[in-house]
Order: sequence, then structure tokens, then C-alpha cells
Amino acid sequence: MKLTVVIITKSEKINKQVLEAVDFAGEIIIVVDSPVKHSKKDGKITIYYRPLKDDFASQRNFALSKAKNNWVFFVDDDEYVSTELAREIQNLGKTENSGFFIKRLDVCFHQVLHHGETGNTKILRLAKKTKGKFIRPVHETWKVSGEVGELGSPLYHMKNNLIGGFTDRMSHYSEIDAGALRKENKPFSYLRLFLNPKGKFIQNYFCKMGFLDGSVGLFYAYLMSVQSLTVRIFQWTKRN
Repeated sequence: MKLTVVIITKSEKINKQVLEAVDFAGEIIIVVDSPVKHSKKDGKITIYYRPLKDDFASQRNFALSKAKNNWVFFVDDDEYVSTELAREIQNLGKTENSGFFIKRLDVCFHQVLHHGETGNTKILRLAKKTKGKFIRPVHETWKVSGEVGELGSPLYHMKNNLIGGFTDRMSHYSEIDAGALRKENKPFSYLRLFLNPKGKFIQNYFCKMGFLDGSVGLFYAYLMSVQSLTVRIFQWTKRN
């Protein structure tokens, strides 16, 4: 298949390994969150400068509109395409599917997390550009019409800078998420404020067996609980 890879980022300095892992694509588009400049091209790589404006779905839909190929594969700047996944995508023949779910595994402190809510995460990242668009400003979802298949090889989410990266994202994304919940008619409630963070920890550490990932699994479950609490706090501040 003729493929375009898209990377949404805050900096045009993409990790060399990330770029090398997607070099099999016929086109690579990088959308950088910065004041609008003239786009620039370097071989198969085209860089577009576009302010994020707290809307990740808009950034991805913009990239879709710029893709030259019918199939588009979205990769974040902290994700690594495994050799097996690259080979599987290249070997895809003619298909009636409109897209494919891909399993994403978090890697924290050089340890792959196989449990918790991220241990079985499947995200729609490979699809035909004409079959849908992204919705929701944060934790955006690609809504695609038609049949959707699933690939067997993983995409790795590198989170070795877990603490610093998490706190930065939490302070920024949680506020956007709170606004999105309001638009989805999911208003603030004290019941959610007290129960959701506890429920998030129980879900990750016990129900989804995060304890099997050892101390990293415990720490990750705690951070996800803190994130849930932060979203509710932002909802409370917006309401007041």
C-alpha cells in the first residue's frame, strides 16, 4: 500500500530512531505546534507549522488533508514502530478494511507494561484518509466508516521520562479534558471527585492485574489515579 506516516509534535527535532523506524513510508508529514511558518520539505519529509490551540483532533485532521497517499499511519513523537509492525504493514495486500487497530504497549523505565489499562490498549492509527476524521480535542478518536481489522504486532509508547513527562501532560491535558467532559454533558459531581480516582487505581492495579508489573505497575496505577483526580479538580474550578 502507498502510505503516509504522520507525526504530531511540539518540536521538529524528532528522535532519530522514531524517524528511522517509519522510513518505509512513501511520505512522512510532521505537524509542529508553533506559530505558523512556511512549510518545508526534505526528501520524503514535509514539515508543517501550525498552532495546536488545545485541539489535537484538529491537528490530526489537518495532517489528513495534507497526506498524498490513501493510507495514513499516525505515530506520536514518543512512540516507536517495532520492526515486526513495520513489516506487517508493508506486507498488507489489497484489503476491504477501512483501517486497522494496533496494540500499543507502554514502556516505563525500560520495562514493557503488559497489565493495567495500558496493557491491552488498541488504538486506530492506520486507516484510509477518506474514511473518517478525528473527534474530541484531547484523547482524540479516529472515527472511521467501514470494516476495521487488527494488526498483531505492537507499537511501543516510550515513557522512560515518566514523572516529568506525566506531570507536564497532566497539567495541560487535564484542563482540556475537563472542558471536553462538560461539552459531552458529563458535569462535575462530588461523587465522581471522590470515587473516580479510587476506582481508577482499583481498576488498574487489581482488576487489570497491574500488580503483575511489579513496582512500576503500582506507581503507574497511582499516577493514573492522580490524573483522574486532576481532571475532576479542573472541572470543579471551571464550575466555580
